[in-house]
Amino acid sequence: MGDNHRTVYMLTAGQGLIYAAAFGVSGKTARLRPLIQPFSLCDGDFYLDPVKKLWRLKDGTCLNRHDSFHSSLRKYYAAVFWSELIFKTHGGAGSGDFFQLSADFLDELDRAGNEEVPLLLISVLWIFLGQEGIRPDLERCARCGRKAPDKRAVCYDPEGHVVCSRCRIAQLPVLSEKARSYLSGAADIIPNRDDVDSLYTYILSILKVLSSFSFEKESLDIIFK
Repeated sequence: MGDNHRTVYMLTAGQGLIYAAAFGVSGKTARLRPLIQPFSLCDGDFYLDPVKKLWRLKDGTCLNRHDSFHSSLRKYYAAVFWSELIFKTHGGAGSGDFFQLSADFLDELDRAGNEEVPLLLISVLWIFLGQEGIRPDLERCARCGRKAPDKRAVCYDPEGHVVCSRCRIAQLPVLSEKARSYLSGAADIIPNRDDVDSLYTYILSILKVLSSFSFEKESLDIIFK
């Protein structure tokens, strides 16, 4: 937006995802420059220009820049993945709960060790599905209601619904027993590499159907391998 100004997308607690103009922020010493850095958590003042129909960033304070994202490719990709979710869901449809989930996740991601990133991302995505009311039931077949066997892998359809052997048509992907137990909240379950792969393949398949997600499984290997 000219040489000295920027336009940015920001996820806010009250207005959801907004497109805002930030004036005079391009210089390295600009006071408001920290407020427009990717993945930053900020407290800012906005107003809506009634003439140009454009939000403007007036003032604010950067609370957390999440600097570790820029020294870890795994964290950076996880943050980019979450940003894609923000756009695909239009900022969680303006939900304050979604804003808080996003802020908490980025803070936890900043504090996490590199090896903790895969399960942290899987966990927050599972919470998101529950928050949106679209989390599949892992305990019963979605077609006939038959209870899924305990401590067994289960088949699932493209929307992530469990399908029993009686109702299965053609070949369906499988969610491993340990992966399923992890999502069900079994505290003593620590998924191994194959189970983590099963988990993120499963959740990614749900997001692609429900949110038209553009990420392919291979593009996220840097997070999960």
